Amino acid sequence: MHQLASSLTSFFLSPFNWIVILLIAAWLFRKRAVKKWLITFTVLIFILFGNQGLLNLYAKYWQPVPVAVNPAFNYTCGIVPGGFGSPDENGNGYFNSSSDRFIQAVKLYKAGEIKHILISGGNGKLNDQAFREAAWVKGELQSVGIPGEVIFTEDKSNNTQDNAIHSKAILDSLQLKPPYLLITSALHMPRAALIFQKAGLKVIPFPCNYTAGRGSFSFWDLIPTPSGLFSWDDYLKETVGYWWYRVDG
Repeated sequence: MHQLASSLTSFFLSPFNWIVILLIAAWLFRKRAVKKWLITFTVLIFILFGNQGLLNLYAKYWQPVPVAVNPAFNYTCGIVPGGFGSPDENGNGYFNSSSDRFIQAVKLYKAGEIKHILISGGNGKLNDQAFREAAWVKGELQSVGIPGEVIFTEDKSNNTQDNAIHSKAILDSLQLKPPYLLITSALHMPRAALIFQKAGLKVIPFPCNYTAGRGSFSFWDLIPTPSGLFSWDDYLKETVGYWWYRVDG
């Protein structure tokens, strides 16, 4: 049920889908005045949300800035929510576009900044429930020389709230005291940090995997493009999810 609700939310928070719906409505309505307004709204949405410059501006506001790890802190654990590993058609795992979480966790451990790594991720996909992300990631961590005894996993989580609840249960059972680093995508960090804190975990955000908002401005960014249009989907979903959870969570 949660996966269906998430899919519907994603559908209705996509500017591309707004354009499709408006164009279909413009085709169905017979009154010229209504058609004109619908097409006008379609063009405005494309100009507004296809604008990479506006996306970069919003991303810069939304995403936390990169942080430097405080060497005076003894970070007992780096918590890495899943979502950066996906199954292929044969059920084999592969790294997707969010895999900077994995890279940063490895770097932090190798540098001695974190003592343990907790991978929190089951499988949020409807089409392949056999794949368990946390177990696959543990194998990948061991393949780059990280000892299995410092890697903790939980594979029940299908969303960020599950990540927080199950991570807290594991850390409590292990009696690992904070501070903890929360290692996740900068886009995801505002909502993830809020959910983890509300679950009772005092995490220190370590954002990574920046996809927008970090480059220099270019005049060409003001020209609307389809790629800019699609880039808004995740930002809108994360923003709505953040405020929804902040009010009702």
